[in-house]
Amino acid sequence: MRTAWERLKDILRSRLAESSFRIWIEPLEYSGQEGDVLVLSCPNAFFASCVQESYLSLLADEVGAGKAVSRIRLVPKTGAEGPVRTQIHLPRFSPGEVARPPFMKNYVFDEFVVGQSNRHAYEVCRATAYDKGHDGRIVYVHARPGLGKSHLAQAVGHAISEARPSTRISYLSANDFTRQVVTAVRGGDMDAVSRRFSEECDCLLLEEVHGLTGRERTQKELAGTMDRLLRQGKTILLTGCQPPNQIEVCSELCSRFASSLLVAINPPDRDTRRKILVRKARNQGVHLEEAVLDYLADHIQGDIRQIEGAVIGLASRSSLLRQEIDLSLAREMVESIVGKQVDITVDAIQEVICRHFNVDAEALRSKSRKRSITWPRHMAMYLARRLTDASLEEIGRVFNRDHATVVHSVKYIAKHMETSSRIRREIEFVSERIEARRWKTKTEG
Repeated sequence: MRTAWERLKDILRSRLAESSFRIWIEPLEYSGQEGDVLVLSCPNAFFASCVQESYLSLLADEVGAGKAVSRIRLVPKTGAEGPVRTQIHLPRFSPGEVARPPFMKNYVFDEFVVGQSNRHAYEVCRATAYDKGHDGRIVYVHARPGLGKSHLAQAVGHAISEARPSTRISYLSANDFTRQVVTAVRGGDMDAVSRRFSEECDCLLLEEVHGLTGRERTQKELAGTMDRLLRQGKTILLTGCQPPNQIEVCSELCSRFASSLLVAINPPDRDTRRKILVRKARNQGVHLEEAVLDYLADHIQGDIRQIEGAVIGLASRSSLLRQEIDLSLAREMVESIVGKQVDITVDAIQEVICRHFNVDAEALRSKSRKRSITWPRHMAMYLARRLTDASLEEIGRVFNRDHATVVHSVKYIAKHMETSSRIRREIEFVSERIEARRWKTKTEG
């Protein structure tokens, strides 16, 4: 079983961001097996509850696929605070059963921090939960791991359960659905899955649909199931790490995806990251000074799990070291998560801009007045002024311009940002790509 756990860790490493894996999975250690229960030790009870809340579905997908294990028990190490033993029950669905699994208690709409990057997805999911006019439509939410798609899916489930308690909700992953299909095929009842869902399900919440790749039989069964549910005006919400046009699916399922209401969750911008930090700190019962909040919002630019990990890490270190959470402690935490900070240069900004707009650096330095060249040039000089300590003259030299031209570019971009939310989002997006270069991992450093 130890070997099986090591293999599972390799799978999780490939599916999670490096920092998320390092913070939440790497500390877990194999402690043995008791029947069908895999026992893993972790630093403390608080850590166990966080793993259960944020990584339950992922562990369920990967470990639950094996027949030898149906549960995971997380046991705090000897001497760790708290006597709590957290046990994760992996979802099991038997033929003829459409269960309503318990949702995470904090995965509700009120606990979802709304910002520019996720507002559309949030509003669509609320409408799906509360607005009858959204029945009979497929909603597809896509985002990379850790940005909140599971939170929204479960928030829909919570809201529907509270507003319409008699609603029969099926919440499962693509892997769970595949297991039901396999069971039905082995039992010789090819239509069992589609029939069961159409007869016993009013709302289907299906997560991680990118996991359907290569499973043609499951795809066709899902297409048939969705057809039956849609004809009855029932609710279907899907989530995946990729938009549907990037998933290899059969033609039947492709056409259903094409008719869905497609919404994306993008990485949180600085303002949203700051709101998330405030919310997570409040939930952990810690107070973060304004300077600490600003520093963390500027330098933790990964997914929400990474932001939460920073808050939990600060709370833990503060408690263990009996030290106030200040900028010094925040810097140590940031470096442990994202690596060592290095300076951003004007040349580095130029490189990111060239990649983003698919232009050549020589073109930015040329006399060209084509908008396809002038706009990236303006943005590069604006960001160089905003993100570096370089003087106007130093910036101008990189782009073969004088300091007056740099001043014009800075004002030009700033003016457009005031009137265009699209341009503000683009500037924020490129800024985050540049800021990401500010950090080297420990192995690189």
